[in-house]
Amino acid sequence: MLDYKKIGLYLLEKRKMHQLTQKQLADQLNISFQAVSRWEKGLSIPAVDLLNELANLFHVTVDEILKGEDKWPVFSYEKSGVDVAKIDLINQDLKTLFNQYSYNPSFRGAIYDLNDHLFSQKSLQIVSKVQEPVTKQKIAMEYGYIQELVEDIICTCINDLLMIGAQPLFLTETLIMGHLNKEILESIIRAFNIFSKKYDIKLLTGQCSIKSQSLQLNDCLISTTITGILDKSKEIDTSYITEGDIILAIESNGLHHYGYSLIDTLISTIPEIKKEVINGHYFIEEIMKPQYCYYESLIDLIDKKRVKGLVNISGCGFPRNLTRVIPQGLCTNIDLAKIKIPPIFHCLKKYLKVSDQEMLNTFNCGVGYIVIVDVNKQEEVLNHINQYFPCKAIGIIQRGQKKIKLRNSLNWNEY
Repeated sequence: MLDYKKIGLYLLEKRKMHQLTQKQLADQLNISFQAVSRWEKGLSIPAVDLLNELANLFHVTVDEILKGEDKWPVFSYEKSGVDVAKIDLINQDLKTLFNQYSYNPSFRGAIYDLNDHLFSQKSLQIVSKVQEPVTKQKIAMEYGYIQELVEDIICTCINDLLMIGAQPLFLTETLIMGHLNKEILESIIRAFNIFSKKYDIKLLTGQCSIKSQSLQLNDCLISTTITGILDKSKEIDTSYITEGDIILAIESNGLHHYGYSLIDTLISTIPEIKKEVINGHYFIEEIMKPQYCYYESLIDLIDKKRVKGLVNISGCGFPRNLTRVIPQGLCTNIDLAKIKIPPIFHCLKKYLKVSDQEMLNTFNCGVGYIVIVDVNKQEEVLNHINQYFPCKAIGIIQRGQKKIKLRNSLNWNEY
């Protein structure tokens, strides 16, 4: 016996999750909004053909609609232990405790001016950033993807420095282990040697510490510091971003470095996801692909001052990262339909069953790096980047106080 009330509440929940009004949903289904209202009140249920359309629209099954409940629990970044709002508040409070020598909103690392009596090069800055891939590292160690993890760490570090136009100088890695495992230690160090040479960055001697009282027996934490140098005359100053500038998106090749707290929860809750095949690879192999290194595709443009803003899409999705670099009084108008979504995100959407907003707030959804350019430089920049990676215009800078506007919807109908 079908429970009309339960089905109605389920459809109401899914509609709100997808940020649709009754009329918007009705228009998509070519029915009246009164029909949608009757479903949600438990007075009737959708016809068979509409059940299939609703299932596709809400990324659920017909069986789940008729039972009025999800087969698996609803996931979110916050439920996985990452409360983004609290993190932002804490970071804002901590800023008042530090004596910041220099600040660039694109870069969440340290910038130090070489302008005291010890140095004569007053136009140079030293920059550094720490990377600790805690949850991704946990998954990589568990399934044997150390090389992929280390390459990803190095690419992420380089991409972070690139945002302000800095040149990477060297890496230092610190390994903290629950107990001495020589095989794992040598594997990690060997990988750092291989990929530091591949990406032409010096690897300094790091250190390994054993913290048997602080870590579990099999735990290992890789903490990597990248240091670079920045010629202030080449620094990317996002305060020069103006109305009419174009927002370009360089494609990602997958998850890149972020969203793994949610992925770890998903794997634990629905282990059968590991059997999924994406792009000819099993799920774990696909999510362990290293981030692209965008240095070669952008460094010449930086030297020629062809870019006005760069954003490496890190934790909590591209809308949140993009807004950091937008000056007051300006707004980014993004056309979501122009973003090409890699197959891995289609798989995650199917299992997570979350709204597009949750996907955008957690993952890059196909946008690996943002490049903001003057409209008159758009064609030149696009032609250059497309020699390395697919890149396209997805938005424009406009006047406004909202910082970011998202129009249209992500296109889940094609890879």
